[in-house]
Amino acid sequence: MKKPLFYHCAFLLFLGGMISSCSTNEEAEVSSEANLVLENAVAKKEKEKINVFKGPQVQYGAGKARSWISIDAEGKPVEIALTFTQEVFDDLESLSPTATVLPLHQKAREVTPFEHIGVNWSPHGHLPVFLVPHFDLHFYMITNEERLAIPEYSPETDALFNNYPPAGYMPENYVTPPGEGSVYPQMGKHWLPMPLENYLPFTSIMVLGSYNGEFTFIEPMMTVDMLMSSPDFSDSFAQPEYFQESTYYPTVYNIYEDPETQDIHVTLSDFVLR
Repeated sequence: MKKPLFYHCAFLLFLGGMISSCSTNEEAEVSSEANLVLENAVAKKEKEKINVFKGPQVQYGAGKARSWISIDAEGKPVEIALTFTQEVFDDLESLSPTATVLPLHQKAREVTPFEHIGVNWSPHGHLPVFLVPHFDLHFYMITNEERLAIPEYSPETDALFNNYPPAGYMPENYVTPPGEGSVYPQMGKHWLPMPLENYLPFTSIMVLGSYNGEFTFIEPMMTVDMLMSSPDFSDSFAQPEYFQESTYYPTVYNIYEDPETQDIHVTLSDFVLR
């Protein structure tokens, strides 16, 4: 039987509505997916956002030095560092062997155990086997006033230097000699990783320090030749079992050159909350 015209019209309208509805739904789904991708991209960008906080720049020989810290969007430290401008290496004779203090930005003191950085220049090297020109870079976990109060070694002060941190508060493979060995005023007692032969011939090494029963500094030490060789270096260092305060501690040290400015950065990174 032939269907009336209004039936065909109604059917076409229904079909058109279905097509229109499907098209609208598909567009909505595509739009929703696009928004989700955009939101995820923005969230990822925000998460990856790094803020850098710099300490004051300090005159150092013919060049400049300063500390800085980078912190991610979640408040975790990425790198804590000191930077030498290239001019430092143009006139090494102008460097003083006396410690130069690099203050840390307040943000660095808030999210790490460190209080300040001490830069020591050793133009002739020192015992036991580090007998070439190098830098001793101390990241101190005590204040500058506390560091300055560390005395010369004497029979009367022996107990302060040889009062070691409790078992587990220094890495197992680090050792220090008894008595006056590895003791320096305004620094403390120095500990070296074993076997020492693994770090010879000396180019870089991680030294640790203590004073009066506490782990007091982390000290990356490296030769001038290494710093002047356009370095790109990273190495992990041993960790203790226990920690004196709950905060973020680094597990890797890095030495690298900025390709644009030729500044040299010595950094601690790969932080773990302890």
